[in-house]
Amino acid sequence: MRPIRLLGGTYIPDEEFPREVHVELTARCNLNCAFCYRQSWPGPFEDMDMGLFRRLVDELEELGVEIVWLSGWGEPLFHPNFGEALDLLEGRFRIGIVSNGLLLGRYAEKIVEAGVDWVVLSVDSFQRDLYEVLRRGSRLQAVEEGMIRLDALRRVAGRGGKPAIWVSTIVMRSNYRDLPAHVERASRLGANGLLLSNLIPTTEEMAGEVIYFREAPEDLPEVMHRARMRAILTNLRLVEPEFAYKTERSCPFINNRMLVVSWDGDVVPCLFALHDYYAWIDGREKLIRRISFGNLRERTLREIWESPEYVRFRALVRLAQYPSCNDCQFEDSCDFAASNEVDCWGNSPSCAACPYYRRVVQCPYSGLLETVRLIREYPEAT
Repeated sequence: MRPIRLLGGTYIPDEEFPREVHVELTARCNLNCAFCYRQSWPGPFEDMDMGLFRRLVDELEELGVEIVWLSGWGEPLFHPNFGEALDLLEGRFRIGIVSNGLLLGRYAEKIVEAGVDWVVLSVDSFQRDLYEVLRRGSRLQAVEEGMIRLDALRRVAGRGGKPAIWVSTIVMRSNYRDLPAHVERASRLGANGLLLSNLIPTTEEMAGEVIYFREAPEDLPEVMHRARMRAILTNLRLVEPEFAYKTERSCPFINNRMLVVSWDGDVVPCLFALHDYYAWIDGREKLIRRISFGNLRERTLREIWESPEYVRFRALVRLAQYPSCNDCQFEDSCDFAASNEVDCWGNSPSCAACPYYRRVVQCPYSGLLETVRLIREYPEAT
């Protein structure tokens, strides 16, 4: 691989291939959540063609990819060939699934049999009324029954507690005071851990739900302290986001050699820029454009990964060579800050306003879930 000239010098890129890949098996979903990216994403909403998926899996194996996540902006269990997709991954990769859990009961046995390592379930409240307002079209009872079934099946299977069950929760003004009880309920349903993240509003109405940066409630530290104590008492691992912007920036995708493949085959560096949509970040509407470095129907993943454009982008992200829009005094009126297309340093595309970059927003990935030692151990059923 040729060295890339960067900022007047020479940057020699890391020649290692991706370690971890998120695959958007489908862009369709069986829910209509109030806060989802999909609220300002016009689509199209389609399934990944299984021919493309098979070719992708072969390429991932050839490149030595270790971990494959079935995630994205759709519901992977909603794909008509979800079971076949698991069969193609089984024994070739470590597997993670990010799901809303509505179909978990139907596929729990298949998930355990395939040796899936992590199942991350998006549950923003275990208070039935609030849950069903936020997760339009869902039934909390179905999700809870699915968790109980998955926990029971993994105990019987005796696979060392696999899959680990994590609950992913978006913290908002509507639900943050319930976090201590939320921790306890997740543990009782068999969860190993709880991953908290902040909200990226995709409608102006949802912007009032934000509780980080300038909007943090006064009692948030006390609530978080009680949630931590409850996590310790219930043997649940609690992973928290930042609630204020810190100087340090670190991209969980680039720094962990991760990428995302969209349902239509585009190779995208992260989940934040997976599709075109509008977001209200720091109280201001921003247009987020998909960042794509190529499509697998036209080039191989190796060719895309090694392209000068993608190598240069990864180098800039690792070196944090972007302005910091989130805490800039001119953000409210700056034309550059209106989108991720270009920034005031001349980068295009730009990561200058990305909340993942500041750990305010978090997504599931193996490094986050596995580097922490899980406290709970599951004895084999006799």
